[in-house]
Amino acid sequence: MNSKELVKSVVILSFLGLLTWVLFKIKLGLLYIFIALILTLIVNPLNKFFKYRFKINNTLSSLLSISILISFFSLIIGLFIPILSKQGKNLSLLNTNEFKEKFESTKESILNYFESQNISLLDFFTDSNLISEIDFSFITKLFNSIISQIGSLSIGVLSVLFITFFLIKDGNSIFKYSLSKFPSNQRKKLLQSFLKIENLLTRYFSGVLIQISILFIFYFLLLSILGIENSLAIAFICAVLNIIPYIGPLISIVLMIILAVTNNLDAFNFTEFLINSIWLFSGFVFIQFIDNFLLQPYIFSSSIKSHPLEVFVIIIFSGLLFGVFGLIIAIPLYTTFKVIYNSFFDTRKILSTLLK
Repeated sequence: MNSKELVKSVVILSFLGLLTWVLFKIKLGLLYIFIALILTLIVNPLNKFFKYRFKINNTLSSLLSISILISFFSLIIGLFIPILSKQGKNLSLLNTNEFKEKFESTKESILNYFESQNISLLDFFTDSNLISEIDFSFITKLFNSIISQIGSLSIGVLSVLFITFFLIKDGNSIFKYSLSKFPSNQRKKLLQSFLKIENLLTRYFSGVLIQISILFIFYFLLLSILGIENSLAIAFICAVLNIIPYIGPLISIVLMIILAVTNNLDAFNFTEFLINSIWLFSGFVFIQFIDNFLLQPYIFSSSIKSHPLEVFVIIIFSGLLFGVFGLIIAIPLYTTFKVIYNSFFDTRKILSTLLK
């Protein structure tokens, strides 16, 4: 490798490093744009229906479409406000000292039973002060932390709606203008790539919607069988959290247990809670087995035409670089780059150049 090629390689690596740093710094803004693009894909058919069925202008059809979108999400939020309010009231009344005492009492009962059976393996737990060291007030702190984020969330929602409206209204104009800036011999490839990306992402998000719906049904049945109140709302929240790969399910099971225990603190029975938690966890593991081995392979492999190992590696690296945000956008972003790369770059030429 001569000095010219070395300088070129350093420049390329520096550019990639700078690009990664910039993306990391503006990741919140990218998240808003990403969500707006998803909503645009969902609402566009409705916008076209208004324009061509009722012969109304683009601005009015866009306003109607975004209004229906806002009404839909407002209805969902309205259903959960009373439930969240009840959870907040219950958590504010939580007596953490009493909760700890019941925990200790149940632990002692279990250990006494095993001691009566001459099982000495539990001496470790008898000598341990692990349970007594747990600060159960973290439940209240967690809820208060969630409440404190409502202001930031409101700003994010308004930003997403603003971007979505203009993407619905002027998306075609923006795309045509951007396309006109490329050489004429590249425009056909760009248009084909865009249509392919739109098709793959539509299939992907349709698959995710089906996945969420199936998980919602399973979670609802599990919670209903265990007699947990507000099972409909809890199941919906946990199903939606599943869009965050790997971390989402962990948050879901913790949230399920927290909401289950805070539903009826007045008549709280720790033994009953422990049994229900075991059943809840077992059912959750079974549902995740179905999701990981039946639902996800279909969604990721069939809809975006990528190997499961390929998907796993991309998600991990994206998560390491950009956190939870990276986990969410990994698949759609990778699909987009993959289509563009396959359309404009010849892998064989690149490999032959590198191997020279």
